[in-house]
Amino acid sequence: MTDYIHQPPLGAVRVFAVAARFGNFKRAAAELGVTPTAVSSQVKSLEAHLGCSLFDRNAQSVTLNEAGQQFAEACDTVFARLDKAVQDVRQTANRTSITVGVGALIGSQWLSRRLFSFWQRFPETGLHLQYSPGGVEFSDGLTDMMLAWGDGRWPGLVSEALLRFRTSPVVAPTMLAGKSPPAEPADLLNLPLLHWKDQFDWLEWFEANGVETGGHLPGVVIDDSSVLLRAVLSGQGVSLGLLPLIEGELHSGQLIRPFASDFKPSRSYHLVYPKGALDQPQLKAFRDWIVEEAGLPR
Repeated sequence: MTDYIHQPPLGAVRVFAVAARFGNFKRAAAELGVTPTAVSSQVKSLEAHLGCSLFDRNAQSVTLNEAGQQFAEACDTVFARLDKAVQDVRQTANRTSITVGVGALIGSQWLSRRLFSFWQRFPETGLHLQYSPGGVEFSDGLTDMMLAWGDGRWPGLVSEALLRFRTSPVVAPTMLAGKSPPAEPADLLNLPLLHWKDQFDWLEWFEANGVETGGHLPGVVIDDSSVLLRAVLSGQGVSLGLLPLIEGELHSGQLIRPFASDFKPSRSYHLVYPKGALDQPQLKAFRDWIVEEAGLPR
């Protein structure tokens, strides 16, 4: 059983942890918004409580001694767990909304068309769609879940395959103006290639079509799906289009498919979230809803 009465004062421990991190009382004082004298006083009170010094002091500087290093490591572990607990409590207490990170194309062409369905099902839950063109990241403590394109391998996170779209090379008519249209897949190597996030999808497509690439391709890599689409529409190159998300552009003739066949890539859209997220009822409800919308069993 923990003896709370004889525990060191938490305020002094927090001050020590900051001073240990900076290795300087003045910098620690600036971080905490107090005076260096106040930092020194708190550290001395902690040392008195522990019965040993934690810093070696001289006229110019302070340096953690062996006991200080040992205690600082323990403090880092304790405060990391405490900060995580505080964050978790704040997120779950009286939660009325959830935040989902989503890229521009999947957000505008798929998820946005289903928002009324979510509102009808859960009118009491607010849904915040956060534009996330980059990678999968939850360190901000604000994002609850993400719709992410990839192979499903994000270490330390739960990933559920959600949407697997067929793809095909697409290009703007202006890109081919005055040129012979590509007659076979290898001809695309003579056009500027536009890659989404990396070269993997194009390399996979060329391999499936029997085209030798040597494992590397020319072209421009674009992280943001909306920027990629604008680049293709303006005739800057050819990209692999996720067909269900560009139906409007194909139907209007803004984009054309050089080849009638399509391809099912190994990568797909996944619903990604931290372990334990589904313990929160609102997140479990969103997960079940979006899986249902994607046509998957619960």
